[in-house]
Amino acid sequence: MLRDRPACAAALRHPALKSSPGADSTSVLFLDGDDHQRIRGLLRSIIAACEPLPAHVRDTIERTVFALRGRTSIDLVADFARPVAAAVTGALLGVQLDSEFLDHLEATAGNLEIWFDGRVDKRAQTAGLRLALALNRATPAPGSGLAALREAGTLSADELLVTPVVLAHAAYENSMNFLGLAALEVVQGRAAGDLDEAAVRALAVDLAPARYVLRQADEDVELAGTSVTAGTRVAISLASAGLPFGMGRHACPGSVVAVAEAAVALRALAVVVGGTPTVTDIRWKPHPVFHGLAAATVRPS
Repeated sequence: MLRDRPACAAALRHPALKSSPGADSTSVLFLDGDDHQRIRGLLRSIIAACEPLPAHVRDTIERTVFALRGRTSIDLVADFARPVAAAVTGALLGVQLDSEFLDHLEATAGNLEIWFDGRVDKRAQTAGLRLALALNRATPAPGSGLAALREAGTLSADELLVTPVVLAHAAYENSMNFLGLAALEVVQGRAAGDLDEAAVRALAVDLAPARYVLRQADEDVELAGTSVTAGTRVAISLASAGLPFGMGRHACPGSVVAVAEAAVALRALAVVVGGTPTVTDIRWKPHPVFHGLAAATVRPS
């Protein structure tokens, strides 16, 4: 496990540390080299269309949060983080995301388990297949992310099935977890100031919704003064290194959108909950990589 920032930054940029756990995949998360650059470049161009955050997306976020006014209790995940992340993900893809779709999307996080014990999470695999089929059948809005993926002409048939699911999960899971964590900071009075984008980015550094990433040495290398043999898996802490969005070729391409959506949502939430809300029933997700709330009940003041 690498923890200090210089060592983590060097490892994230190291060409011999690969993103594949050893299984064949068309997911951009597990690719390196030309295929990774090709798919990532397409995803980056899609995400760039939401920078700065379009007015209609800001309006959707504010409507979602201000709809909570008058509630005697608010679950920071079910009532706030989940619907906000879903609204932005749906706007990016150009499709409406229902509750069943979101359940499957959250289940796909289990696909990372292959890094830990080499086994495939059957539930996560099934959820991913259902999502791929649902997105393949969907009719996206013109000019949307899903439409752009289909129209690009640079993805293979397999990549065209997998990449929309990867985009949806990346846009949704980390944002939902960060929104929940940051909301808890707001309601407990630990997030002072105007909650502008600079303050929200600083919150992301402190909270680190993605705790670490794993890489596999493709050859013998030296990392932080330690010899690492080919085939060794290396854990790189994003949390302790202060790199919530990663670094290098696999850095999060949507960090600007994630920060912008959180700033809008958190400012609205601060208005809704008032100055002295109370928080009970705080529960945490058990996932080793994705750090987030499972639930937290807030009673507005």
